[in-house]
Amino acid sequence: MEEQILDALSEIKGILQEHSKILNQHTETLQEHSEILNQHTETLQEHSEILNQHTETLQEHSEILNQHTETLQEHSEILNQHTETLQEHSKILNQHTETLQEHSEFLNEHSQLLTDHSQQLNEHSQQFKEHGWVLSALRTGQDETKAELHSMRVENAREFGEIKELFKNVEVTFDVLKDELWSNKKDIYRMKHTMGMK
Repeated sequence: MEEQILDALSEIKGILQEHSKILNQHTETLQEHSEILNQHTETLQEHSEILNQHTETLQEHSEILNQHTETLQEHSEILNQHTETLQEHSKILNQHTETLQEHSEFLNEHSQLLTDHSQQLNEHSQQFKEHGWVLSALRTGQDETKAELHSMRVENAREFGEIKELFKNVEVTFDVLKDELWSNKKDIYRMKHTMGMK
């Protein structure tokens, strides 16, 4: 009986020793798992810090992007204003160009008138010469013929005076148009120079 009890105790002791070994192994495993968990916790903290840094960087980039967007909007508004100004200047230049074309047409017409008047003056001068010859030939003629020739001379002189006055007025008008044309050309050149349209 005692032997049976001793054998049973021996078996229990062996079982307890095996359980103790298993418990020690489990304890070591738990310690290893605890160390791994601590490492993972440190890694997570590092990742959290990196994420926070990235978040701050993204916020800074967002602010810079907003500033650039505002600057682009301001530049766009300035560009639109400049475009409107250029369009207005283009309209003014077109109007001045039309005015210059009209003045050029007037000048051409006046030049033609001056040419016609010059021809008329030449014709009248020739007529005066012919009349002079006739008068010289008829000096010894009758009083009626002298009176008629005198009337003709007076009429021709009057017509010649009218033509000379008309010619003088045309020359004055021509000079005025030339001055206006030169002034408009200077204004257009100044505007083109101001707008950079050389």
